[in-house]
Order: sequence, then C-alpha cells, then structure tokens
Amino acid sequence: MKEEKISKVLYPDFFNSDYIIAYSEVNEELKELIELSGYKEEFTRKFRRTLIMLENLKRNCIKQKSFERLIKNGDIYSIRLIGKKNIRILFMFTYDCGREVVVLLYAFEEKDNKSKSKYSYNSAIEIAKDRINKILE
Repeated sequence: MKEEKISKVLYPDFFNSDYIIAYSEVNEELKELIELSGYKEEFTRKFRRTLIMLENLKRNCIKQKSFERLIKNGDIYSIRLIGKKNIRILFMFTYDCGREVVVLLYAFEEKDNKSKSKYSYNSAIEIAKDRINKILE
C-alpha cells in the first residue's frame, strides 16, 4: 500500500485507530462538506459513533443500516450519514502488512440520482476506484 496516499482520520476530530485509515484527500473533503454547514457537531457525533461501530464489527458492519456494500462495485462499501446533509463515505477493506484495514476512499454529499452528476454514487464510485488503483499500485 502506498503510504504517501494514506493518513489517519483527522477531521472533524482525530480518530486514533490502526484499523481505519483514510485516503490522503478524505479529511479535506469532509472539512469542505461540513465546516461551514451548521452540521459539524451532529456530524462529528454520528461519524465517531459510526467509526467505532466499523472498528468493532469490521466486515459485519454491513448488517447495520449505516453501512452498505455496493454490490455491483466489487469491494466498495458506503457509510451513510443522514442528517441535515446526506453524507456518504466510500471505503474498502484491504490488507496492509498482513493485517486487515479499512481505507476511507471518498467523502461526498449525495444530492441526486442522475448518473453523471458530481453528487451521484456513480461519479463517487469512479473516484473511489481511481483511488484504490493509486493506493494499490
């Protein structure tokens, strides 16, 4: 795994985990989505709770309504954080140095279902796939 493409989860609060890491741009994407939205406090609470659940349940997280596997897209999963904003964070399970880790790949606000819109799952999945390739190359 390319270490220069990876960081800890830093936004909105530092999340100390060796199991959950983030693609280098995810922290900034979250900041842009949340910082001035008036949703930061609620988002921070939900996001932290979801990360703890992911860390504890690992692959079994998809049994919870806050998570889903994007069936047609291989090993891409989604965290669904619904509130004032409809935030989605795409992630994958992979292995690094012989241990399983979760990599948060891309954060976006889902606003519509149009397949070509920058706010759609289809666009987000393409970005996530590109980031997977950059991490694993």
